[in-house]
Amino acid sequence: MKVHSSAARLSGSPAVQRVVGRARQAAKDTAAKLPRPVEQKVSLRAADFNGVRSTGLLLDGDEARLARKAARRLGLARTLDDTSAWAAFGALAALLRVVDDGRRHSVIVDTAGTRSVFSRWATKIGFAPLAVDVMRPDVVGTDIDAGSVDLVVRLHPHSSDPATVDEDLARGTAALRRGGLIMISLRLGPREAGGIAVADVRSLVARADEQGLSLVGDLALEEGRQANTVAAAENGNFGLALLTFRRR
Repeated sequence: MKVHSSAARLSGSPAVQRVVGRARQAAKDTAAKLPRPVEQKVSLRAADFNGVRSTGLLLDGDEARLARKAARRLGLARTLDDTSAWAAFGALAALLRVVDDGRRHSVIVDTAGTRSVFSRWATKIGFAPLAVDVMRPDVVGTDIDAGSVDLVVRLHPHSSDPATVDEDLARGTAALRRGGLIMISLRLGPREAGGIAVADVRSLVARADEQGLSLVGDLALEEGRQANTVAAAENGNFGLALLTFRRR
């Protein structure tokens, strides 16, 4: 008992604690100097996204799950969020089909930040997205130059608010070069739940066109009917609209 008591007193002494503290700090310093493993990039091309829509309505959970599984098969980082996977997959398709010149030098802005599904996936295939919310007032021209960006995205779960989506498009477009893309998602559903009706989506597309933004892809009439049916079938149901615009 005396031996144990002495050992306990010794280990608790300030001198011993200082020695232990220095040893721990030395271990941390050594670990910080060690080379970190470089994440393996994935080589993908536009052809890998054949059939993937960059504009469309998500009405079926199975479609979202299929997008997530397809992304995983292509070697992209795991996510448990099917809806975010569907939107990010469509955004990657637009990036590779329309924006990228094959050198991965495109300037990409993700207003949701670098930990979003889209940013993680874009980084995985060789891009370096910037986390700048160009849809906030006074950001373009201060934090980032006007007309300097190839692609701006605001995607689920950080979708545009139907009440402010026109302002989002106007501010985000100011950052774009001519020919650049801006991609947003919008929750479909009742206004009181923060959603937007399909008819209002079409109205938004028309207003965007008047401001020099051309829709890339189509919103099928049949999809609109299905969306209205889904929204009306059960309270709380909602879908997602993914819209890609090109600055003329």
